[in-house]
Amino acid sequence: MGVLFKNADITIYNKYYDAANDVDKYQMTVIKGVNWQGKRNGTVSDKGLLLADSTLIFIDKLDNYVSPKRFARLNDTERTNYFTLAPGDKIVKGKINFEITGIKPYRVADLENEFDDVINIKSVNILTDHIEVEGV
Repeated sequence: MGVLFKNADITIYNKYYDAANDVDKYQMTVIKGVNWQGKRNGTVSDKGLLLADSTLIFIDKLDNYVSPKRFARLNDTERTNYFTLAPGDKIVKGKINFEITGIKPYRVADLENEFDDVINIKSVNILTDHIEVEGV
């Protein structure tokens, strides 16, 4: 059945280790037709009201999705054909063209400063026909 209410496209930034240059790099993948749900959670404690924003994204299962461990084992040529969803990876709402090189003005911090809806993946739930991603 898949995702019923598609209200957004997303750009995923998968972090991987480049052994040849001894640096972390990011691969960018655009996924069209996902369901993006933002919400605000509130908790009352002895310190007062605590508010936290979170995002839930529903993605149809795609043939080019691989597990984070399999993604890490792919070589540079194979990696460009796949994407993964791992805690710590970044997702931006919308189809954007921003390549993270690690050099100013193309660092992760610059991505977060330039675009409104940038989240860090916190959890991934693989279901029969779709994937649920929670981020903050």
